[in-house]
Amino acid sequence: MPVRQNQDNQRKLRRTGKTQRNWGNLGKPSLYLVSYARLTIYCLLFTLMTACASTPPVVKIGLVAPFEGRHRPIGYDVIYSARLAVREINESGGIGGTYIALLALDDGGDRQLAQVTAQSLVLDPAVVAVIGHWLAETTDAAAPIYSTANISLLQPGPPTDPSSLDAAFRWRYEAITPFAETVGPYSGPAYEAMQQLFQAMTAAQQQDGYINRATVGRQLGQ
Repeated sequence: MPVRQNQDNQRKLRRTGKTQRNWGNLGKPSLYLVSYARLTIYCLLFTLMTACASTPPVVKIGLVAPFEGRHRPIGYDVIYSARLAVREINESGGIGGTYIALLALDDGGDRQLAQVTAQSLVLDPAVVAVIGHWLAETTDAAAPIYSTANISLLQPGPPTDPSSLDAAFRWRYEAITPFAETVGPYSGPAYEAMQQLFQAMTAAQQQDGYINRATVGRQLGQ
């Protein structure tokens, strides 16, 4: 009797245009896909949040010098000192967790080019201070631009006798150069200017909790 009833039911379904299907499992693949998609999205969000949280803050120091032209020896003296100072401070963990990037530009010892480089630096909000321009005429041309933008301009001291520099510094300097070049008369003043700026940035971080143009400028008295 149950077999006959099942056959009768099948005939009724065929007459009405319907067929018997097992709908019970059709929803499961869709549910699996939705769950997998959600899990993928959560993983991506977590990865992005972790990456953002692990990226340390970075501020920039501008370095302007004549890297080309007849005054190019000045530029080569100062660039290696600045790179050495930045490498040392970053290897020690930066300044309160903030890392330093060096942005070096060439003014060629030319007044007009000095103004152009100054304009490009003030347009970068990450630049908190500038060291340069090493020549009186280029410094005078660029200084008003920095002042208008409230960016501190450090003018390093006069050239010094390289032989008076510490032997350890001379060794570290030569090690960072591509061809073991020796220190020059502007190497020492450039390194000292970088250290002065690091001290101001450290004080700004400790007192204000962050490093920007205004906080660094206050520490430098500018």
